[in-house]
Amino acid sequence: MNIDENNYYDSYFEKGHIWLKIIQTIVMIFSWIVFFLPCIITTLTYIAHQTHGRYGYYFWHYSEGYDMINLLLVILLFAVAMIAVFCISFGYVQAQRARGLVTKWPMYNVKENMEKRQRIEDYMEARFGNIEYRHSVRNYTVKPEQNIAKDVFKNVIEAKEK
Repeated sequence: MNIDENNYYDSYFEKGHIWLKIIQTIVMIFSWIVFFLPCIITTLTYIAHQTHGRYGYYFWHYSEGYDMINLLLVILLFAVAMIAVFCISFGYVQAQRARGLVTKWPMYNVKENMEKRQRIEDYMEARFGNIEYRHSVRNYTVKPEQNIAKDVFKNVIEAKEK
């Protein structure tokens, strides 16, 4: 297995590559302008429509556009209200659980979770040394063969479960 296939590199953040940095920065600034310019134009036009030209600037005069913005605002207001109800209700339930007024049930199998954690800890100990050493060492250099691939933890857990 090639060690580099699990690592990501971005030349933008390396030393040198000045032309790459200039080009990518220009593209990024242009992309932000392309994103924000329609938002600014729409906002200024809607403000001008709502204030009858006192504030903002009319970039366009389509009544369908104003109706669409009003509909969008109603939908966004409804979404914010639903999110608020969700957050307040879950906050209330959690507050009741913290006070002990609602029973606290485990959300997972505790024994199975401890077994999985022990499997991972055994794997890490075999690969990097015991936990006391790992937590007490100030600097540790990982050898290239010690790099962990994407699905290693999943495979370690699943291999023992079967």
